[in-house]
Amino acid sequence: MKNPLHIGLLVDASRAYGRGIYRGVANFAETREDWIILAHERPELDALPGWLKKARVDALIAYIPNRKLHQKITALGVPVVDVHGRCRSPLIPVIESDDQVIVRLAFEFFLQSGFQHLAYCGYQSVFFSDQREEAFRFQALKLKSAHIYTPASRDLVGEDLYRFEKGVAAHDADLARWLRALPKPVAILACNDIRGQQVINACRETGIRSPEEVAVLGVDNDQIICRLCRPTLSSIEPDVEKIGFLAAQLIADQLEGKSVAPRHLVAPRQIVQRKSTDTVAAEHPAVVDAARIIRDQHYGDASVEQICEAVGVSRSTLDKLFLLHLGRSVTEEIARIRLQRSQNLLRHSDLPQTEIAHACGFSSATYFCRFFKRNTGQTPNAYRRC
Repeated sequence: MKNPLHIGLLVDASRAYGRGIYRGVANFAETREDWIILAHERPELDALPGWLKKARVDALIAYIPNRKLHQKITALGVPVVDVHGRCRSPLIPVIESDDQVIVRLAFEFFLQSGFQHLAYCGYQSVFFSDQREEAFRFQALKLKSAHIYTPASRDLVGEDLYRFEKGVAAHDADLARWLRALPKPVAILACNDIRGQQVINACRETGIRSPEEVAVLGVDNDQIICRLCRPTLSSIEPDVEKIGFLAAQLIADQLEGKSVAPRHLVAPRQIVQRKSTDTVAAEHPAVVDAARIIRDQHYGDASVEQICEAVGVSRSTLDKLFLLHLGRSVTEEIARIRLQRSQNLLRHSDLPQTEIAHACGFSSATYFCRFFKRNTGQTPNAYRRC
């Protein structure tokens, strides 16, 4: 066996984002018998850990949150890949989630649900939140009603993300005032899942109904955080395993003397829908009631005629109302929800195709496979593998 290479991994594993990077690095490392991974999983990375100063490290994959740490890591003189993104330089390649795509995905999702009022809630002067706010402002140029949370106090502005995330109570009053002033119904993109949780909690404390008045979408799809929210939080799932795998690949390339690009953007995988966005924004009650029936797991196989009977209007009337408020027919909405539900089950469950087909209202697994490939260009099995 070749002499082993010691690869340092300085990544915060306390969150789903960091744990996904670990999985991606592990996937790549399985093909490298000569790699020894030295992991430092703690979130506090203001300085090099003591063991790193004594250990022999041939390369590093790291969160680099500040210039001081950036300088110390650069001084080590080994190949490095940054998976944080705040301190960009031509000396260290960086990999980030593509914030433009994240925000565009959120806009498309909210607009498909009929929302005319959209908002963004982040942490001011936290770099990734500011990047997503900038992307939101760009997307919002085409909207009549877009809103951005701006804290009233300078105490709520700064670079210390952990201080903001831990200090939930300090943000409640200011955030609640902003939420009360927003036009309703409104859809809010939060900079991450913790911020989404804070928005949902502020709504509950303020008596604002979610998702009926305020729909909330987070980023990171940290399943524990999302499931602890009431209502459970929908979230954009970044492709963190791809980020980790790519980081390891870039390290391997540098160790082999290859040049690598300074910046790499990785698109998110999908939106994972939960209760916090389980609504449509429409003024007509028949559209709201029909959409709720379509989304209800217990009525996944309801026909258009059954839906029309339940909401008390004819099929032609309901189709006209759906086209007016949502821009698509009832049949198209049923197909859209069935496709989303099947994608979520393929990604996040081990259910066989026959059970997924039944759960999503398809008469057979064969019809489900044809429907899925027609709408995605992939078979269900291919989608599940990717």
